[in-house]
Amino acid sequence: MKVLIANTLYFPDEVGGAEVATRLLADGLVKAGVEVCVVCATGMGDDRSEDVNGATVYRLRSTNLYWPHAPGEHSRVAKLIWHAIDVRNTSMTRKLAEIIEREKPDIVHTANLSCLSVDAWRVANNAGVPIVHTIHDYYLLCPTASMLTAGKPCASQCGVCSLYAKPKQIASAQVNVAVGVSDFVLQKHLESGFFSRAAKTTVINNGYQPAKDSIAAQHSRQAGNSPLRLGMLGRVLPEKGVELLLEQLLANRSLDWTLAIGGTGDQDFVESIKTKYADPRVNFLGRVDPSDFLSSIDILVVPSVWNEPFGLVVLEAYSHGVPVVGSNMGGIPEIIEPRSNLLFDVARPETLIDKIHEATALLDDPSAHDRLRQHARKFSLDAMIHSYVELYEGMVRVEDRKPWLATRREAN
Repeated sequence: MKVLIANTLYFPDEVGGAEVATRLLADGLVKAGVEVCVVCATGMGDDRSEDVNGATVYRLRSTNLYWPHAPGEHSRVAKLIWHAIDVRNTSMTRKLAEIIEREKPDIVHTANLSCLSVDAWRVANNAGVPIVHTIHDYYLLCPTASMLTAGKPCASQCGVCSLYAKPKQIASAQVNVAVGVSDFVLQKHLESGFFSRAAKTTVINNGYQPAKDSIAAQHSRQAGNSPLRLGMLGRVLPEKGVELLLEQLLANRSLDWTLAIGGTGDQDFVESIKTKYADPRVNFLGRVDPSDFLSSIDILVVPSVWNEPFGLVVLEAYSHGVPVVGSNMGGIPEIIEPRSNLLFDVARPETLIDKIHEATALLDDPSAHDRLRQHARKFSLDAMIHSYVELYEGMVRVEDRKPWLATRREAN
């Protein structure tokens, strides 16, 4: 079986969880004996292909007005034109059609399609190849892919976003199976009319790479009266809730704490945070090794103020036996270990400190750390790969292909 995966970026170009999940999927499929080719976009050089961990990776030079992952601002008019082209970027999809003809995949699996264009679905459909689409974010619903306004999550699409999304919604009818990385993000799209002709919609959570046993076993709280070691790991962006966390910690007098922040973000924003919340207990580490970082803290805090589609860092922490205090936003409640139930209410930020106190009570209980690791194993990379292979196999069986063919005839 051969699977063609299409995603905006691919290793080593990784800016978020979608790129990491796509790489882990491709690597896992190769190890499972599936032939894999990957199509992604790039902002530099010419079209080219290379072998990456056993998968053939096609890097296609973007043909839109500008490369959105390069530094710099663009006018509102330029952004409008960029998005209009991106809906049906025939130059990019012509390249994709040639690759599909050359590779002859059994399945086309799309993920983030910014720069590649949702027109990829039409191309795959015309080639007679079943299409799986995994929803990692809100790109199909919102031009910023975040559904945030003035730092607050949008309850529903605004008029501008609805207009922006309509061509994508129509195009999504060509997808045969729609997969959400969480039920929350899947339902958001279904409620907005996406994937109306999909024969199946389902949830397959992103898988995490298990921590090495030697690393995971080392986790323990420092002895004595040492401060509570709190950590925040990931992109340092406004929607990740770093300001909410700092405000609550600095206003509180009941905790003795330090906070390590691992990750990078917009330089101006990071510098403004450092200045506004200057405190010797707060340490901005920049880019870090996740395993080393998680082995050095007592509690991870995930204070997202937006509807996080999934939250892989929660599972990474659990794999180290580290308790997680998370916000009640988006897909995070779906993966928080149920017995600990360490969810705080973003609408009542003072509840964050209460949950940190509850998490502290778990630190001296070895069984709690084991329970967290066991919970993480339910979301292992092997489980994710198995789910996708099972899905692909069902789609390529001769007796199961009639629904796909009927869907194609209707779409055409």
